[in-house]
Amino acid sequence: MIQKNKDEIIRIIKYVFSAGSSFVLDLVLFTFFHFIFKDIRYSILICTVLARILSSIYNYLINSRLVFKSKTKSSIIKYYILVVVQMLVSAGLVSLIERYVKVFVTIIKFGVDIVIFIVNYIIQKEVVFK
Repeated sequence: MIQKNKDEIIRIIKYVFSAGSSFVLDLVLFTFFHFIFKDIRYSILICTVLARILSSIYNYLINSRLVFKSKTKSSIIKYYILVVVQMLVSAGLVSLIERYVKVFVTIIKFGVDIVIFIVNYIIQKEVVFK
C-alpha cells in the first residue's frame, strides 16, 4: 500500500513536469503563431491547432514513455482524440472569453488551459494510458 502511494506520487510529479513543459511549449508556440496570424479570421483556432499539434507530439512521447510507461499501441488513438477535444474546448473558450475580456489573449489561454490540465491527468491515467 505504501509503495503504491509512493508510485502514484512519483507518477504525479512526472506528469506535472510533462504537462508543465508541454504547457509552456504550447503557450510559446501559440503566442508566436498569434503574432504572425493575429489579423486572420479564426486566428485563435488556427494558432491553437498549430501549437497543439507540435506540443502534443512532445507530450505524448513523454507521457507514454516516462509518466505512464504505456506499451499499448491504442494509446496514441485515445490520446489524440483527447487532444482534439481539449484543443476545441480551449480554442472555443479562449475565443468566447476574448470577446468580453480585453486582455492579452495568451493570459486568457493560460487560465483556460490550467483547468484543462487538471482534468487531463485523470483522463490520461484512467482511459488513455490504462
